[in-house]
Amino acid sequence: MFSTLQEYHQAIISAAWMIILSLIPQDLVRAGAVLLGVLICLHAMRPRTLMKTIQLRLSSLEEKLQDAVDSGIMRQSDTTFTNQFTRDIRRIRYMTFELYERTLMTSGGIFQEMKAVWEGLSLEINECIRDVDALERDLEINRAKILKNRYYSWK
Repeated sequence: MFSTLQEYHQAIISAAWMIILSLIPQDLVRAGAVLLGVLICLHAMRPRTLMKTIQLRLSSLEEKLQDAVDSGIMRQSDTTFTNQFTRDIRRIRYMTFELYERTLMTSGGIFQEMKAVWEGLSLEINECIRDVDALERDLEINRAKILKNRYYSWK
């Protein structure tokens, strides 16, 4: 029936949990499941976790921008795109530093983080992440336009 000792051990643990859960009233199990779901959602919305995500996104955007500069694509872009892109990067950098500062002020404990989520800090960080995604998409669209123009000029 069991091919390994590990499967046997897992079956025993599973049976023990089933017995324990059958002894606990149904409403308490449901309340525990709801609480666990809330904790998982809260962890996903934690400002510290989201700040790590935005830092990864910004570093990815900077790598793509550096590739575009190295390949000469930014030099061939029109000046309005370059100026707008530069302004947007500065704005996002400023917002990121401000959000990081606010995140550090709220990272003292779980109740401070819950208060920060309640006040909308996570929503602001998500908005900044969406802005970074939009900039990344604009950079890729500009890159595709320049490469298409290069291709047609070589024909």
